[in-house]
Parts: sequence; C-alpha cells; structure tokens
Amino acid sequence: MLDIISSGFNELLLFVNNINPVYIYLILLGMAFLENIFPPLPGDTFTIIGGYLAASGKLSLPLTLTTVTVGTMMSVMLVYAFGYRGGREYFMRKNFRFFNVHDIESVQKWFDRFGAGTLLFSRFVVGGRVAIALGAGFSKYPTGRMTIFSLISTVLFHGTLIALSYLMYTYITQLVDGFNLYSKIILIILTILIIIWIILLIRRYRHGK
Repeated sequence: MLDIISSGFNELLLFVNNINPVYIYLILLGMAFLENIFPPLPGDTFTIIGGYLAASGKLSLPLTLTTVTVGTMMSVMLVYAFGYRGGREYFMRKNFRFFNVHDIESVQKWFDRFGAGTLLFSRFVVGGRVAIALGAGFSKYPTGRMTIFSLISTVLFHGTLIALSYLMYTYITQLVDGFNLYSKIILIILTILIIIWIILLIRRYRHGK
C-alpha cells in the first residue's frame, strides 16, 4: 500500500515538475482554495510538492508559501462568510443531521469560550477545517479576529509542510551527494589496492626468476 502511495506521489511530482512555474503557482493557488470547498481534494499534497519544488530551485520559497496561504484564506473566508450571512439561518431551518439546531447552538457556545484557540489550530484539524470555518460564521465570530487567527494558523500549517518537504529534499540531496563521495573514495581505495597487488605480483614474479 505504501509503495502504491509513494509511486503515485512520485508520478505526480514528475508531472508537476515539468510544468511552467507560473502554472504551478496557479495550480497551488487553486488546490489550496478548492480543498476547503471540496475537502476530499489533496490540497496539502500539493503544498508539499510546492515546498519540494522550491527546495529544488524551480519555485520561490516565499512565493510558494504566499500562494498557498492566499488560496486557503480565500476559501476559508468564503465558507465563513456563507455561515455568517445566511448560512446559520439556512441550516437552522433545514435542521440537517449534520449541523442541526442543537449542533449550531453548541458551536456558538464553543466559539464564545474557545474561538481564538480553535481558529489558531484550525488548519491542523484535518477533516474538520470546513466545519470550523462554518461554525465561526454560524456563531457570528468577529470577522477581524477570524481573519487574523485563521491567517496565523494557515501560515503555521503551510509553513510547517513546506519546511518539512524542503528539509526532506535537502536531506535526500545530501544523502545522494554523500553516497557519491563514498563511492568515489571506495573506488580510489580499490584502485590503489589493485595497483599494490599488481606491483606485488610483478615483484614476486621477478623474484621467482
């Protein structure tokens, strides 16, 4: 299973790496935006690829972080705005199984007490990001605070992913360089040993004569 995932990631990486950098930034922006609209989309995977490409020199590291941050914030604030401007009334009226009247009231109480902390860690709650943004809108959480706390969470999360992928690329590159150096050293040592062995054989041959 891990081999299949690794193979798929490598194929995706090779595909994206052959695209013009301008289009890559647009893809990163689009995936970061759509991930919060259609949660099954692998937005985080593309963020990791962006960090990897930045480490390779194909993309700019600051611009990569800025791109995915902007894409994420656009969608987060859109979902929040939906919840804030009519979304709460819509869900209250429909009383869905998910986000029913009781849930909405509980969410409002939660945000009244833990709104800041929830939003600061919102990007790290994989699978619950859209619900958190909706909940903030339902509870009429102040827009300014919503923007600031969500932005901090987004920068921290994407920054962590990009930093890890950047380090991973650097580590792999150093590992390959180290292995190449090791191979050269071993080759030199083997060559010297072979030369010494040949010299000893020649000396023994002459001594035998």
